Amino acid sequence: MILPTSSPQSLRTNHIDLWFIEPHLLSIETITSLQTLLSDEEIFKLKQYKNKAAQHTSTITRALCRLILSQYTHADPRSLKFIRNQHGKPTLVDNINDLRFNLSHNNELIIMTVCISDDIGCDIENPKRKISIEPISRRYFAKQEHEQLIDLLGEQQQQRFFEIWTLKEAFVKATGIGIGLGLDSFYFDFNKRLSNNINVNFNDHYTLDKEAPWQCIQSMFNKQSLAICRASKVQQTINDFDAKHLLASLD
Repeated sequence: MILPTSSPQSLRTNHIDLWFIEPHLLSIETITSLQTLLSDEEIFKLKQYKNKAAQHTSTITRALCRLILSQYTHADPRSLKFIRNQHGKPTLVDNINDLRFNLSHNNELIIMTVCISDDIGCDIENPKRKISIEPISRRYFAKQEHEQLIDLLGEQQQQRFFEIWTLKEAFVKATGIGIGLGLDSFYFDFNKRLSNNINVNFNDHYTLDKEAPWQCIQSMFNKQSLAICRASKVQQTINDFDAKHLLASLD
């Protein structure tokens, strides 16, 4: 897909732009160019990484965030400034267009979602990753989700686990609170799913607005389990863009 130049004016309220890139395919020269987009503070933090693979992915993620947001703000990516809330979620400083964004990454894929005005969160996980499903779901998931999982076997159980896990991560990131919200305070009902949209339900100890409108979308994307949650009454359209086309601007 060849990317048009995006802008807040062309990003509709019922659209989510989903940007992606495969970090392991980028050359050393490209990584070096991406590093020039980062602030001194970001470079200092990256130098603290002991794991080189994590440092590599984080470098691309931070630089890509700047490069993508510059497509909407038409500002130099190096000039963008961020502020984090008390739970660590970043937003743009001087965000006159009310852009909202969120990122997720692993060593195979980096994604970034962008929309206007509404809180948004995203998450990706490799659904083939080995994990101890039963003890994790019993400890962290809502009782309703744990019971769904133990009724499944093998590959179906593995797939459902990562569907739930990514939805939960995307949801708490969208709220801006993170896992402090309590992963067992809400749950997803796959029996009432409409296409890729999954209903979110709330237990008694959920502390936020239970009437807030949520669009919770779950699907496979580039062999990864993907979830996006946005606080919106409007059915969402997702436009996916390969961010590698933006790298030409670094030459």
